[in-house]
Amino acid sequence: MTTFDRARASAKRGVARGRERIEFIRAQRRHTELLRELGEAYYAEHSGTATHEAVAGKLAALDTHAEELRKLSARPGLTRRARDIMHPGTECVGEHDSIATAAQKMRDLGVGSLPICGADDRLHGIITDRDIAVRCIAEGGDPREVTARDLAQERLFWVEATADVSEVLSVMENHQVKRLPVIENHRLVGIISESDLARNLDDHRLAEFVERVYATS
Repeated sequence: MTTFDRARASAKRGVARGRERIEFIRAQRRHTELLRELGEAYYAEHSGTATHEAVAGKLAALDTHAEELRKLSARPGLTRRARDIMHPGTECVGEHDSIATAAQKMRDLGVGSLPICGADDRLHGIITDRDIAVRCIAEGGDPREVTARDLAQERLFWVEATADVSEVLSVMENHQVKRLPVIENHRLVGIISESDLARNLDDHRLAEFVERVYATS
């Protein structure tokens, strides 16, 4: 197969996935419309302006459409994975780098945390600006002497690049973490932050995430 043939085949696959995505979005909108119509039917029944049969009809239509929506969402191309929503190419701080170096990199990148990578390019931990302030500065440590490895959080949570979005949310919510490293073939390939979720979740699901992650125990 020539380069042109491969490019043409790739373009066709892209168009097909785009059409499937549009079909799925339309189905989601129709589902919302059916829910609204069902609510109106219930209200009309209770106010005496509609019969129970009208409500039953709306329920049946909703059930039928819900099954169609489940079939659409099961298509492989419509299942979003961690790699689809992550911020790729995340910069690391070396495990032997000083806290001062880590803080400067956070400042330059405009972030509040950094993955810690070793010489093997694998994830060895994560460090946050809070770790620096509370576990180094507040304890009288010298930021030029304390290393990133010294402050690496003991428990590290991450997901595989192939994990679906529901698994990503489950890990972040259950452990109340706001940034989640993404691993592929044992190496760091990206990180998922709140801003990534904001771009990829609907308002309702995003509100649930914020409530669960920021909830005080």
